[in-house]
Amino acid sequence: MARPPTPPDEPWRERRYWVARAGPVVALLVAGALLALLADGAVAIVGWGLMGVAFTVAVALAFLEVGLSEDRERERESAAGRRPRR
Repeated sequence: MARPPTPPDEPWRERRYWVARAGPVVALLVAGALLALLADGAVAIVGWGLMGVAFTVAVALAFLEVGLSEDRERERESAAGRRPRR
């Protein structure tokens, strides 16, 4: 299974990393909010659904980032010759 990319050290690349991660979530959230506020009936319900999907993906990405940061810390500890914490 392919690993997602880790955030690079350069600030401009880090910004690109976060835009690539959060951009689609923000787009879904904005589209859903516009549909929910400006439309009637079934289209408004679809808008609320899009916002729900955006929030779900945002939480999943937050958990992914926590896991990746723990992996990076474990790799740093093993590279330094220390025994990784459990």
